[in-house]
Amino acid sequence: MRKLYYAGGSIIISDQVCKAVLRYSRALAKSESSDLIILPAFTEAFGKGVAHILIGPASQMMSVPTADFDVDLADARMVEILEGRTLKNDPDRPEWSEDVADVMDLDGFDWGLDSLA
Repeated sequence: MRKLYYAGGSIIISDQVCKAVLRYSRALAKSESSDLIILPAFTEAFGKGVAHILIGPASQMMSVPTADFDVDLADARMVEILEGRTLKNDPDRPEWSEDVADVMDLDGFDWGLDSLA
């Protein structure tokens, strides 16, 4: 699960939906467009709910891992929808890539800082 921060607030969503939202937001920014998306999410009290988010070229989001708990949000269809919309707005990008990678072990992670030197 991940906490997605946006517009001064946050929602808790699955890893895969979070990645799909970030990728779709980037595609919308590239196409200078916006969209209202509705996501399966958790409330602050970890109850199931729905989040409505307007994303577009000026969207500034970040996500961080949150407490692990095993709850099915039935979000596979949401990922499929967002990936389809992403592909429509950014057809040159692969449907799913490692650009929003999970990093489990930070000790051996290549932060890409060599290119900044």
